Amino acid sequence: MKNLFHDILDMDGVHGLVLLSENGKILFESLDGNQFSSKLSTLSWKSIVDSLGDFNELDLVFEHGRCYLRRTETGYLIISMGPMVSVSMIKLSCDIILPQLKKPKASGGFRSFFRL
Repeated sequence: MKNLFHDILDMDGVHGLVLLSENGKILFESLDGNQFSSKLSTLSWKSIVDSLGDFNELDLVFEHGRCYLRRTETGYLIISMGPMVSVSMIKLSCDIILPQLKKPKASGGFRSFFRL
């Protein structure tokens, strides 16, 4: 999955990202260990996302950095970055990546095997 997020993780000023499932389970995490992103890794993201209500994307600005949150079909993508990163480049990269994060479809069982 790291290959999927390669372009975002290689952007100058991006500290890392976390991909959460809808129930708050971490599906992927890659944080560089700087002070801002290390604090983010200890947060209860599920309760934070639930408290934010219904959203498709958010840009949260803090004193030492910012977080971009994006709803996906599988859950939530959270990107930790410095204050000067181009959010439009982050959004563009997410627009390219999100179609690849679709939920796996349930198989049709014997119906699909016999084409019923």
